[in-house]
Amino acid sequence: MRKKYLIFILFILIIILTFNVHGKIVNAATSSLADRKIQTYGQAELKAQPDLARISLAIGTRNKSADNAVAENAVIANEVKKSLLEAGIPENNIKTGSYQLYSYRETAMEQSEINENPIFYQVTNEMIITTGEIDTIGEIIDLAVASGVNSVNYINFELTDPQDLILQALQKATQQAFQKAKAIAESINEEIATLANLREENTNYQPFRFQDTAMQREISFASAPTPIEPDEVSIRASVIAEFYLKD
Repeated sequence: MRKKYLIFILFILIIILTFNVHGKIVNAATSSLADRKIQTYGQAELKAQPDLARISLAIGTRNKSADNAVAENAVIANEVKKSLLEAGIPENNIKTGSYQLYSYRETAMEQSEINENPIFYQVTNEMIITTGEIDTIGEIIDLAVASGVNSVNYINFELTDPQDLILQALQKATQQAFQKAKAIAESINEEIATLANLREENTNYQPFRFQDTAMQREISFASAPTPIEPDEVSIRASVIAEFYLKD
């Protein structure tokens, strides 16, 4: 009786072990199929002509008196703003970008008999002018300089609404990722079954910044409007995709 019982237990153990081994084989096969994937990277870049410009202008004044430096700067700033308004630029398109007041000590020249090193106060008032009329940028700068602006920091060329181009760049990046996966699969005699995973890695809208020290000399001496030629702005997008291969 005991012998029959042991044989029965042994039989059950064999069945359990067989089932477990079979299950592991099935799971391994399923896992193997799930790992049959291709991962690719897709990217795209679009260029577009800008339809908006932001011009950074600065008014700098200095004086031994802080109050006088501030007052002189305010007079010039008001004159510049008045000239721009009279030229048809909306008041909402004229903003203060930054305002700085600081002091510094100016070292006297060695040959000078003056022994003291006077303290000066410097005021810098940045004005940001926004315009959608790209072809008038040179005229705006010349008018501002004639009214008292003594520095042009930069000009940003932008898009009023870059969203559509951002979406187009994402579409092209996704299409490239799929074409890459398809090419890889064909090279090993395989076919793409379906998309396994897709994620946006990066989307970048980059306005074009015009910043040239030579522009200052052109502004100072040109009798015709200062020539400003905008470059295109860039929109970049990239994605990472995974595709299942067919069984």
